[in-house]
Amino acid sequence: MKYHKSYKYLIFSILSAFTLLITSPSVYGQVFDASQNPPSVKFKQINTPDFQIIYPTLFEAEAQRMANTLEAIIKDVSKTLGHQPKPISIILQTQGVVSNGFVQMAPRRSEFYTIPGQEFDSQDWLNSLAVHEMRHVVQFDKLSPKLSAPLFEELKLALFGVNLPPWFFEGDAVGIETALTNAGRGRQPSFDMVLRANELSKNHFSYSKNYLGSLKSYTPGYYPLGYFMTTKIRRDGGPKILDNILERIHQLPIRPYNFSSSLKKFSGIGTHQLYLNTMNEIDSLWSDQLAKSETKDYEILNSTQSKIPTSYLLPYSTADGGIICIKGSKAKTPAITLIKNRKEESLIKIGYQTEPNLNYAADKVVWDEYRSDPRFDQRSFNVICKYNLQTKKYIQLTSKTRLFSPALSPDGKKIIAVKVSTEGIFNLIELNAETGEEIKTYKNPQNFTLQFPSYNSNGDKIVVAAVNEQGKTILLIDNKNDTQEQLIAQVHQIIARPIFYQDKIIFKAHYNGIDNIYALNLKDKEISQLSFAKFGAFNPSVNKDGTLLFNNYQAEGYQISLIDLNKPEAFTSKPLSSLFIEYFKPLISQENRSNVFVDIPTKTYESKSYRDINHLFYFHSIQPIYESNAFNNGNNFGFDLVSNNKLNTSSSYVGYRFNNALNKNEYRAGFSYLKYYPQLSLDYENRARLSYTPKINGTDTSFVAFQWRENVTSFKVNLPFYTNWLNKSFYSSVSIESSYTNRYQFILQPTDFLTKVKFPLK
Repeated sequence: MKYHKSYKYLIFSILSAFTLLITSPSVYGQVFDASQNPPSVKFKQINTPDFQIIYPTLFEAEAQRMANTLEAIIKDVSKTLGHQPKPISIILQTQGVVSNGFVQMAPRRSEFYTIPGQEFDSQDWLNSLAVHEMRHVVQFDKLSPKLSAPLFEELKLALFGVNLPPWFFEGDAVGIETALTNAGRGRQPSFDMVLRANELSKNHFSYSKNYLGSLKSYTPGYYPLGYFMTTKIRRDGGPKILDNILERIHQLPIRPYNFSSSLKKFSGIGTHQLYLNTMNEIDSLWSDQLAKSETKDYEILNSTQSKIPTSYLLPYSTADGGIICIKGSKAKTPAITLIKNRKEESLIKIGYQTEPNLNYAADKVVWDEYRSDPRFDQRSFNVICKYNLQTKKYIQLTSKTRLFSPALSPDGKKIIAVKVSTEGIFNLIELNAETGEEIKTYKNPQNFTLQFPSYNSNGDKIVVAAVNEQGKTILLIDNKNDTQEQLIAQVHQIIARPIFYQDKIIFKAHYNGIDNIYALNLKDKEISQLSFAKFGAFNPSVNKDGTLLFNNYQAEGYQISLIDLNKPEAFTSKPLSSLFIEYFKPLISQENRSNVFVDIPTKTYESKSYRDINHLFYFHSIQPIYESNAFNNGNNFGFDLVSNNKLNTSSSYVGYRFNNALNKNEYRAGFSYLKYYPQLSLDYENRARLSYTPKINGTDTSFVAFQWRENVTSFKVNLPFYTNWLNKSFYSSVSIESSYTNRYQFILQPTDFLTKVKFPLK
């Protein structure tokens, strides 16, 4: 009886989750997307044995590279899950400014957002996406390989979501991107920093708090947590254990507590004990790392009184002795904030940033902000904003641009920024700081991914971080003669925010296994370690008197500390050897392949046009329907066969309902075309209707029921509009709808009852 109730509860849970999944009008998450590109973007396709690459026409070279890369790596990505996935469409999205990627069933596809972040990994962005997202494809197909279009893709997605916790499938993908490449988030101290700081600060939070998050504390979320837990499973259980777990779930996908019971069967412990074992092990490893590390305690310059975790990012010393930064917390919108004599003044609330960015010079601050397209969500922009501390005036300097990490010249008259084209071409450009007009473009012959440019004190040289598949480096650019010098050999380090100081370049890296601030001597190319933070040091800035401000991460958030560079010992410490905990190391031997990007073929595949008109329909799922009835307290039941094409320009359905109140069958169909600015929808329904008519008998009036059927055809035009600026956003739309109704098959037709309703306007 107990097991019978458990199965009933599980079936009810699956049906509820599935119903919510397919009926939610607006879902925000990594695996759902229904936005469109502007109609001016024309697409092509490359078809290989395992992939259909869909891409904008101007992205041909990268599409060819990805076709070769994906075909070359898919066997290695699949190996430890014991399943080769079915062919899938890969869509290369070039019009947005947010770095992302996801796999989606219904319709079956993966989307790669081709623009990398400004503090991304030390390898090629699309290569990293390829490994991570293909692991998700393998996970989907391993769990339910036979559920596919045209009937069951949504069911496949529902079973995946019901059976696997997000920490598992994301943690496993992070582990694979780390084990199969020379980079990956598992090699980055900043990736585990929040969890490490909490553990070493004796904040031993529960599984639920670390997994689901908290408003009272900074917590790692399920990516870092999942990486350590899935890696722990493989460290203890060997290379085949994840394959065994998913295979058991696949064999009976409606088993109660399916993942935890499968984990226990093959590892001997359940989810909660796995969490405790993982935390105990990494806490011990981190404690040992900390004991061996040379660390210093630094004075905190900002307020520490807030009960809510608060970060003070990107600090700069102002001309009058204050500190300017971006202050943000879980309770308040990020704002540019001035700290003076430990008193805080919020100058201006800012909008969403793809990554935190701020720069100060000559009593001005500049930063970049995200801007959405008014209609086509696949297209977005990054603009440059400026605030004058003297006049208290704000201005948006650019519009509809793709500019990142702006930095002011020392006199505040020019801005240097990273410009990224939709073709994936990176350049540094110089702007007029008053008008936003482009002054100069700097060449980037190797097409490095460029990050965080800044000027020297004279404004005649620029330093910028650069990265490609070989790793990261620092470039020195002379803006008078356009020469370029690579200052260090390319390394797999997260080198970030290089700045000038005297005859040195100061930057962030993690040579000793913890993010810290370093200095490169331009004369002898020697590197010195400037900070010795316990958890991580970031975002250096130096004023003229030699005071280095930086972000000193604590369990309560990013705090502000300083180092006096005038002290004799400031530049004497050489980088310590790395004590980073390579928790992923056993995975490399299990995979038996340390870098899948070695020897990628350079075959040229045939490419051809991808015409939207030829791909309007992709029927992928049957949706069970259970909805309220307009005529009684019962419910109708039925189904819809649903189509969504892969570029989200059209959606359609055909469906059946059984009207429980009237004991009648009903039929419906619909089609929406979303490629152009107006969203067009056409719907048809054949349905049974019930109403009542008065019947007068002398002085008595009674009401008599009568029925009929009707065909209703409706047409709708919707004009949506969205805009955002600073911390504000606005959405509106105008819709026009009309319909034609033809009524027939009357039972007791009242006098003068309309048989046709022609084009009412709504």
